[in-house]
Amino acid sequence: MTLEVPRIDISSCTSDELVEALSKHSCVLLEKHGVGDATLQKMLTSWDTFFELPRAEKDKVKWPGEGPWYGWQPVSEDGPNADLMERFELRLEPDLKSPDQSAWADTFPLWPQNPPDFQESWQNRYFSLRDLTSRIMIMIAEGIGREDLDMTAWTDDQHSNLVANHYYAQPEAPRAGRWRATPHTDIGAITLLWADHAPGGLEVAINEGKDWVPVLIPDDCWLLQIGDLLTLWTGGKIPANPHRVANPPRDQASAARRSIVYFHHPRLDVTVTPPDGDPEKALSAEAYILKRQGEDYAQATAAE
Repeated sequence: MTLEVPRIDISSCTSDELVEALSKHSCVLLEKHGVGDATLQKMLTSWDTFFELPRAEKDKVKWPGEGPWYGWQPVSEDGPNADLMERFELRLEPDLKSPDQSAWADTFPLWPQNPPDFQESWQNRYFSLRDLTSRIMIMIAEGIGREDLDMTAWTDDQHSNLVANHYYAQPEAPRAGRWRATPHTDIGAITLLWADHAPGGLEVAINEGKDWVPVLIPDDCWLLQIGDLLTLWTGGKIPANPHRVANPPRDQASAARRSIVYFHHPRLDVTVTPPDGDPEKALSAEAYILKRQGEDYAQATAAE
């Protein structure tokens, strides 16, 4: 039997059906999601141009090194075990939210000036995925019986990042044990992922975490994955999804790989509690994000 990530029509499925699929597999392919592809090629083209810029240009919009990640990050340089990639990360602060989406996007301090159309395509994608994650969170709340809660912190005030990952071509074989992306679960509530079909791709654990399977995301789908904070918030009913990005086969190692990721978190000042309300299990969203960032850096810099 061939194991596959299940497909869900998010436009017509019930909350119970979505939660049931996520409870078993921790990830699903979403179809009929309503996120148009009109700006996708513009976004891909703009970031290809950006990633090809000289180092001095990219350094102008580099993450300053404090607080949750944003801006350009040459991840592979963090240490001998760091993931073999670079990324750019857009984060808009909920406290600066404006009814005018362009005005809100203008508050982001690290927009690249080259290429000149970078901001427009990115902000359009950010807002469409923000709307989709809000819909998904309402459905999950209904499906697990937490629909009576005020969901504002998980929807209108969510803390979320739109990320472009550029996984390098590998003309030389990487050291054994080093990945394009090390096996992990995501920090936040839910993740939406699009990726091209370049070799050396995504692998996820499904079937209650028993089986690792490769995933080619169809052009009409986004992959929905569960993160650690949602697992806590559901009292373990929906598990976080372990995943990794493999290195390409040596005969196909000349190709780079691209993915778009939308990381959804609750508002940073929220204390995430399980359904039983046990204060011993509660976590500060911001503290947990920073803790995981620190752990990732410690792993990347560990001695070989």
